[in-house]
Amino acid sequence: RLGVGGELGNGAAGVGVAGRPHERGRRAHQLRQELHSSGPSTHRRAQQRLVPLVEAAVADLCPDSAAGVPRSIGIADLGCSSGPNTLFLVSVAVDALRHRCAAAGVARPEVRVFLNDLPDNDFNTVFRHVPGFLQQTGEPDAGNSVFVFGAPGSFFGRLFPEGNLHVAISSFSLHWLSQVPQELTTGELVNRGSICAGRKSSSAVIEAYARQSGRDFTLFLESRAKEVVAGGWLLASLKGRSARDMSSEGCAINEPHRHPQHHGCPGSFGLVDAARLESYNIPIYDPCAEEVREIVAAEGSFEMVGMESFEVPACNPVAFAGVIRAVYEPMLERHFEAGIDMEQFVRVAEEHLDRLRKEGSYKGLFVHIMSLRRRICDVLNSDYSRRDYHRHFS
Repeated sequence: RLGVGGELGNGAAGVGVAGRPHERGRRAHQLRQELHSSGPSTHRRAQQRLVPLVEAAVADLCPDSAAGVPRSIGIADLGCSSGPNTLFLVSVAVDALRHRCAAAGVARPEVRVFLNDLPDNDFNTVFRHVPGFLQQTGEPDAGNSVFVFGAPGSFFGRLFPEGNLHVAISSFSLHWLSQVPQELTTGELVNRGSICAGRKSSSAVIEAYARQSGRDFTLFLESRAKEVVAGGWLLASLKGRSARDMSSEGCAINEPHRHPQHHGCPGSFGLVDAARLESYNIPIYDPCAEEVREIVAAEGSFEMVGMESFEVPACNPVAFAGVIRAVYEPMLERHFEAGIDMEQFVRVAEEHLDRLRKEGSYKGLFVHIMSLRRRICDVLNSDYSRRDYHRHFS
């Protein structure tokens, strides 16, 4: 269930890890640290693009007068994981708030920081980073104005009380789904040649993944609409694709792990049973920008203030093979039990990625980042009173 949140962390997809969660958590954390030490991660590059959006959101919430600054500000990282990047964006938000208030000559409000991920995330590691985070923000003592909380649970549903958040951030998590589309788990559809919605997938499989993604993203927005104050911000990055048509792109990196004729496929090495390989799919979908915009508009609670799409250069094949292992190992072990040799799997992945690089098809990840603002009129006209609005911003 390791996704590509905080560093490699979970994306709040409901893909549980069977057995020995603490042992696997330690092994995954060690791998994260090794990958982090090898250079800037793909995810960290994408995170950097969110920094100006976070700073702009804080500036909007805290105008140049004490009258407009909330008494208490709630900031949430949704899908925080437990890697070295976990506290990066909330640190940016707290620092921006401190500098903003200092420049305006007003007292900094209390800040509530919520770190969310699935319950089997390594929160012990997360909380070990908190003292350093508080030291960095100038709040090392018990009587500080920055308070950090864990919030375990799936973000495809409610996590916080109504009107509790001013800034919600989700970095590299929303491409993970709550589940594999039901049509594939029941056998109604078979995704031959791929393990997600990709170039080799049938139109029916792609549509099933798109529907599941639409349902999940809509539920995510509906849940945040209850939790984010009127005028508050939802900032997100997610893996995507550049065009609606998948025929020229998709999860090409994943295809050889399924395709029986490809010598990069674990099945061709006898690593896994072919029938079980055919039934293996992962809960991930890379939407195009048009799909994201359509879902945001249809749900209606947030205004799309800005959206940008770009390609992040891929890391070297050896490092990325390690990423693939961290992402897939828990899911593979759950699906195939003892039927797969992960060391051999990683060697196969390295060879395949190196071959893609030589062919010129080993490209970086396509990423969408977006800035959404909670609509004020929608909130004031529903179950959120004008008195509540002014209380949060006075």
